[in-house]
Amino acid sequence: MTDQPTTATLASADTAADALANSAADGEQPWPGPADGSARRPGPQAPSDTGPQAPSDTGPQAPSDTGPRARFDRALGRLLPPSGPLRPLAGSVFVATAGGGLLMGSSTLYLTRIVGMSVDLVGLGLTVGGALGLAAGPLVGHLADRRGPREVHIATMVAGAVATGGYALVRSFAVLVLVALLTTAIGAAASASRAPLIRALTGNGSTSFLSYQRAVSNVGIMLGILVATIGIQLDTAAAYLAMISIGAATLLVAGALLLRLPHVEPLVAERSASSRRAALADRPYLAATLVNGAMSVHLAIPTFALPLWIVNHTSAPRVAVTGFMIVNGLLVVGLQVRASRGVVDPRSAGVRMRWAGLAIFAGSALIGVMPGRSWWAALLVLLAATVVYTFGEIWQAAASFELAFGLAQPHMQGQYAGIFGLGAGAANTVAPAILAPLCLDRGMPGWLALGVLFAIFGALTPAVVRWAENNRVAFTVQAGV
Repeated sequence: MTDQPTTATLASADTAADALANSAADGEQPWPGPADGSARRPGPQAPSDTGPQAPSDTGPQAPSDTGPRARFDRALGRLLPPSGPLRPLAGSVFVATAGGGLLMGSSTLYLTRIVGMSVDLVGLGLTVGGALGLAAGPLVGHLADRRGPREVHIATMVAGAVATGGYALVRSFAVLVLVALLTTAIGAAASASRAPLIRALTGNGSTSFLSYQRAVSNVGIMLGILVATIGIQLDTAAAYLAMISIGAATLLVAGALLLRLPHVEPLVAERSASSRRAALADRPYLAATLVNGAMSVHLAIPTFALPLWIVNHTSAPRVAVTGFMIVNGLLVVGLQVRASRGVVDPRSAGVRMRWAGLAIFAGSALIGVMPGRSWWAALLVLLAATVVYTFGEIWQAAASFELAFGLAQPHMQGQYAGIFGLGAGAANTVAPAILAPLCLDRGMPGWLALGVLFAIFGALTPAVVRWAENNRVAFTVQAGV
């Protein structure tokens, strides 16, 4: 993502909400509930078959529901979850991710341009702190399972606001590592504590709602990036500090929205000390976590490897980096919910992960052939790679949602979600160290090798799922859970 505002970036945030609404068209429903929308808002009732009715004497009739206002109401009904706890939960995610988008590039620029730290030092501090902070996920997830996820999740939002504000105080490497550790730890804790909350509120519709949540998150991130471009363009200490403050405040707003959720009782009381480490002892689940973590390395392609590849190794204009981000983001917003259809259990998730591996392989191969072509040919190849890669991305996301929930012990969703998040978090930490020497240094052969690895891990997933399901009963008895 470039640091300068562009017309395309401004347009993307305006159209993202429309894409999300369109993803629910033709009767598709991106959240649990009646498919006909009856739970969302009342509509015209079927004609009664009880015989002739007396003439109505209620005065002038309401205008037809085919006008612009009625069409807007119907579009809004598709865009939003039904009235009830899912709406504030989705709103909380949207607000928090908008704050994340605001900080995505501005915090690093603040540390380098205003504080005066070197790029290498900032990168090292964020990496070290981030790696140390990942361990908080399983611990807080276990706490959410035992004490109630609503209150624990609200606490992570408040703590996250304080930790985010800490970026304004960074003046040394040690403080940077501490702030990175706290923000990563609280982020992992927030994801882990949200898992049992979502499971309790959606039941078997978790994958569908998580797909909707991911689309909402992309809209929030794009909106945050749009606002951040103003501060980045000003490039002053006051502007960067204002963005850090707003980013922290969004987490407080997200926490306030969660107060509208009902209290969720813990599913079962703790039985033994061994149950606190149940997820770590579940070898099939750990195998699924490792496979998903390996697949998650691809998420650093658009954020790390591809921008450097386009600028340093191809003739495509630099604005193509922003173009890729916009097309990728809009496809995710418009298709993530649809991609979750058919992913109803771990076995179907395993098949979808296999599709994802093949699609990411094809996208990686297309990215690898961009050098040596004219700028317009490179752009055409990039467009094809964007579409193919994005299908792999949304298939992998849909599969990972179901694997995280479907293979976990039902009464330990938080602890298991924390372990599952370790795989993706570790992938995010080590991905630059993998992609730089493999793809950026070796070119086409490296991109092909990377794609082959994704195809292999995707192909392994169905076998891992079968192993996990076949050993589920035996593990439950052995672990005493």
